[in-house]
Amino acid sequence: MPEDIQSLPMMQRRRILGYAIPAVNGPLFLYNFYVIAVHFQEGMTIGSSIFWEDFLVLILTGFLTYYIPQFFPVYESKYSYTNEGLSIKRLLRKDVLIPYKSIDRAEVYLRVDEKIDEGAKKYATDQAEILRKSGFKFKDYTNSDQIILNLYVEKNIYMLSPSKPKALLKELKRRNKKLSARIVELTRRGKRIQDLG
Repeated sequence: MPEDIQSLPMMQRRRILGYAIPAVNGPLFLYNFYVIAVHFQEGMTIGSSIFWEDFLVLILTGFLTYYIPQFFPVYESKYSYTNEGLSIKRLLRKDVLIPYKSIDRAEVYLRVDEKIDEGAKKYATDQAEILRKSGFKFKDYTNSDQIILNLYVEKNIYMLSPSKPKALLKELKRRNKKLSARIVELTRRGKRIQDLG
């Protein structure tokens, strides 16, 4: 039986974008479908230039509606413990199951203050850039940038937003004794780093 892990609520600007994508592209997709039907009634043939123009616009609107949420976390991600591993679910994305033993290490970035030190911010962005250049791929399943938990699984980094990251780390370490973890607190005075072994 899966046990839910409490996550941070979705950031407001992401939520608005999540509503806006289907609200704008849905009617546009239907309108373009209607235009194609009208053009067929007027004698348009498959393979004509008008057909390909209409078809291209239809494909583009469908692409935007479906694929933008594939790359940008505009819908809420949900996490849970299962017997097999950590489960991650998000609308319009394939469910992910991460076996506990496959997690090499974990890092938590906590935004302690609303406004953080520029040096601390640069440290976080530099670390991400170094990892990208090293061949790591980020899989963003965050709901907020207030708390980001990075789970390292081979060359993939799964990004989550648990509301209680320390409790999640403790549970992951219980299920994977070899897991090493680090907590990086970003504050208005700089950064504090705590290695958990």
